[in-house]
Amino acid sequence: MVRSLVVVLVALPALLVLPSASAKEFGPGDLSVCNAKRCVPIVKGNLLPQISDFYYSADPLKRHPQPALGTPYYELRFPNGYATGIVATRRLDRFLSYGVHLERFDRYQWYGVPRRFAAELRRLTAGMRPFRLTRAAIAKSH
Repeated sequence: MVRSLVVVLVALPALLVLPSASAKEFGPGDLSVCNAKRCVPIVKGNLLPQISDFYYSADPLKRHPQPALGTPYYELRFPNGYATGIVATRRLDRFLSYGVHLERFDRYQWYGVPRRFAAELRRLTAGMRPFRLTRAAIAKSH
């Protein structure tokens, strides 16, 4: 009986950690790229670990200057409609956080989007009309 209790007490912390670790991994459709009229889910399985790393890894991110006002952009949204931030420029290679993971992304700071992630965003948004960058869109940064 005492041995069983010890096993449970040792295993319990590991079980409590698992849900938070899995919550940091994107699955197909957990993130969508959106314009004013529609959202397209990101489902490419081999790209999802890179997106998870971009959002949640401890690896340093490359900072970039703010794109010019009027630059095309799209929102990245969770299924519940929450916009995690925006991706901007014709190459969709800059990201501005709207408050997701505050320990990783600074307010009003633009970051480089990994090359494969940006390429997939361009593919998914082909034919979609982008938003145009305004001061109001930038002000939404957490």
